[in-house]
Amino acid sequence: MTQPIRLGPEPVAEWITEVCGWQEQARVLLGHLPSQLRLVHDADRWWIGIDAFAPYLRVQLCAGRVLDDGTFGDVSAVLDGPVNATDREELAQAVQELRKRLDAPQPPNRWAAGRYGFPQP
Repeated sequence: MTQPIRLGPEPVAEWITEVCGWQEQARVLLGHLPSQLRLVHDADRWWIGIDAFAPYLRVQLCAGRVLDDGTFGDVSAVLDGPVNATDREELAQAVQELRKRLDAPQPPNRWAAGRYGFPQP
């Protein structure tokens, strides 16, 4: 018997933490809505925003830096669209792509900034 797929942002954060080996280096913070959370990787000083869409089969991911004072920098990496939350390979590729985009920041993103509680660019 197969395990049922758990849906929502928490299982996505747990899986990213597991597959990236961040168990001792990451923390999860709740967002403004139950469908949102932020996965913070303190050692590398960056975070991933996870926003789940009902029926929670897809998630929108974005990323930003943790600043020197410990606060969160603006969203500086956004994917082109939602990611399949039930496909671990697609999620792994999405995290890799976010990291690449974080290293070559994009212009501020008004939608992502608003969704994650940042001032509008």
